Amino acid sequence: MYYGIPSLMEYPGAEQLAVFCAQNGFGFAEINMTFPWFQAGETDAGSLLELKNKYGIGFTIHLHDQVNPFEFSPEMRKGSLENIRFALELACALEAPRVTMHLLPGTYSSMNGEKTYLYAQCKDRYLQLVRQFIGEVEVLLKGRKTVFCIENTSGFQPFHREAIELMLASERFGLTFDIGHSYKAGGGDEQFILAHADRLRHFHIHDCSIKSNHLAFGLGGLDLIRYLRMAGQYDCPVVVEVKESGALTQSREYLIQNGLW
Repeated sequence: MYYGIPSLMEYPGAEQLAVFCAQNGFGFAEINMTFPWFQAGETDAGSLLELKNKYGIGFTIHLHDQVNPFEFSPEMRKGSLENIRFALELACALEAPRVTMHLLPGTYSSMNGEKTYLYAQCKDRYLQLVRQFIGEVEVLLKGRKTVFCIENTSGFQPFHREAIELMLASERFGLTFDIGHSYKAGGGDEQFILAHADRLRHFHIHDCSIKSNHLAFGLGGLDLIRYLRMAGQYDCPVVVEVKESGALTQSREYLIQNGLW
């Protein structure tokens, strides 16, 4: 199994993260574009390639949590697309195998006591933007091994599922399965994701409970062994997605004790 670590607040720089990753035997670090030290102008492919070679690790990329290439506002959409282009160019330069993005639900209103999403009300326009985005990603990743992965977060809405079906028609797209997000969203995403198991490319694995998410392995109630074996079954690398270095080393010990390291 191939394990990686997320970006951590306690390591405000790529080299500190790379040192921890290598010293603790993890294979790669996931660069989170939300962090200020991973923004354009503060990081570049050359320095990251030096770290990759120096410490013998790989990199993957997680887009900013609020990036949204399907925003109806053209000005806001332009900003998201520029950010995504930067991330994809960086990924290609690093030969990063995956870039992961959340699908945002967008604006909603409460109508008759229920959430009504603008993307659902204006679905044709939303899906038109999805198709345009697919074309842009295909151009940017043409001839590259990098795959653009969609991650489940707070539960896929029906319009999300239609968008994902469109994206998965392209070989440039895949899926990142976050098991904790799925649990917190009621488990409904798992069935949809496993119906497209041939497109699974990445797992985010962490323990969680009813109250807390992103717990160290063994501190919550999830059947982690099942999901870790699932990741192995589909030949997917795993980000041990906890938020502190101590939780990472604790999770590594869990993997060692269970013969999964």
